Amino acid sequence: MSIKTRKILGILSIIIGGAMLLFSDYIAEQVAEGRLQIRQGQQSVDTVDSLFSQSKYTKPFGQAFTGSAQRKIDAGKAEADKYETLSGQLKIGGIILIVVGIGLFFIGGRKK
Repeated sequence: MSIKTRKILGILSIIIGGAMLLFSDYIAEQVAEGRLQIRQGQQSVDTVDSLFSQSKYTKPFGQAFTGSAQRKIDAGKAEADKYETLSGQLKIGGIILIVVGIGLFFIGGRKK
């Protein structure tokens, strides 16, 4: 592989790695916002549950009101976990690509 090709591959690796890091940060921000909304929704569900669980007669009504909301909250938590994992993987991959790119650009360009 020629020196010019290695430098080009190094630059491309650095650019792609940087883009992966930026996208990872964007995903992490979105996950944080989503978790905040999930937390607020969970507080609302807990409030309704506590109001309706005062009596054994009203408890089934409370569960009827909050059952679907709780399922949506649980699904949201699972999806947030999935995207948090993706964000971490993108961050690791981006760092690796940047290191490889720097290696190709600086070390790979030396003549023998």
